[in-house]
Amino acid sequence: MKYTPLQPRPRKRGITAVLLISLCAFLVMSLFATLLSIGTCIFSRGGKCYRGYESPYSFNLQEAYNPDWMASIPDEVNITSLSIPGTHDTMTYDMVRNIRLQCQNYNLSTQLHAGMRYFDIRGRLVNHTIGIYHSYSYTGYTFTDVLLEMFAFLDDHPSEVIVMRLKEEGRPIGDTARQQNKTFEEVFNNFRHQDPETAPGFEKYLYEVPAEAPNQPTFQPWEMHAARSSSLRTFRQDLWIIPTVEHLEDKWAAIKTNLHLARDTPDDNSVLFLSHLSASFGVLPIEAAAGPLSDKDILGMNDRTGEWLDQAGSSGRTGIVIVDFPGKAIVDSVIERNAGLAKKTVDGR
Repeated sequence: MKYTPLQPRPRKRGITAVLLISLCAFLVMSLFATLLSIGTCIFSRGGKCYRGYESPYSFNLQEAYNPDWMASIPDEVNITSLSIPGTHDTMTYDMVRNIRLQCQNYNLSTQLHAGMRYFDIRGRLVNHTIGIYHSYSYTGYTFTDVLLEMFAFLDDHPSEVIVMRLKEEGRPIGDTARQQNKTFEEVFNNFRHQDPETAPGFEKYLYEVPAEAPNQPTFQPWEMHAARSSSLRTFRQDLWIIPTVEHLEDKWAAIKTNLHLARDTPDDNSVLFLSHLSASFGVLPIEAAAGPLSDKDILGMNDRTGEWLDQAGSSGRTGIVIVDFPGKAIVDSVIERNAGLAKKTVDGR
């Protein structure tokens, strides 16, 4: 009997074809979802759109340019008399993969040149240094990065004042921090007095806000007497726990109340008003800023505040207005509130 070898069966191409079709379908759906999320931004005018969210008072900070806006304000003006734009969770601009933690879309240099003068810096001890965190996530930056950027800006713009809030954002990380048993304040003082990179800048620019506002150092290359007053107090609105987008109405009520207080209190007072437009917990930071995608009838805090500023005219102090995803319009509107103050001081009226 003659042996005939078995011929190999032809490969089944059906399974391969199905897998390829499934993969292609997945890629198409992923691309569609991505385009859907940014689709409105493709056709948005003026760059006031980000991640599909649109807002006339958000997202286009790069168009604002006010690097020396404090130059027109005499040195004797109290810092409590000024209207100052600022950012919340300043260093989160690169946290694009975590929409719950990202609060900014432009870097620190852009923020400084746009006119921001208040910065919310969250630090955490990591071995022998301070890393910048938001909640449990590392932003990719260190306290050294922040300080050197700010000191360089102040070198180039000597008329400006920077107000920094420095907050410890959680327990120390790493064996070195635990073994040395150093406190956050001790490591901060190392930056301030011993670190060869940062100590010269501290010596040149640092002045701390007194007891009622701990961990809020003020970097100031010029004299502003209220900042050196032992009677300086802060009045802060920071209703940040918002259960749902429907509760943004409560957030706006709190913001408006604080803005009215800042506007109606005499300029020559010792209270520093701070109004946080930011919120989270039951809402995304970007939803609080620009309004939710699910309900276009709900305005974000940037839009509500921007409209309030426009309707109220350019007079009356705002205090410090702290914004997530700020845009040119809201920054310029806050800064414009200082024009009358500068003129009144110069004219003596």
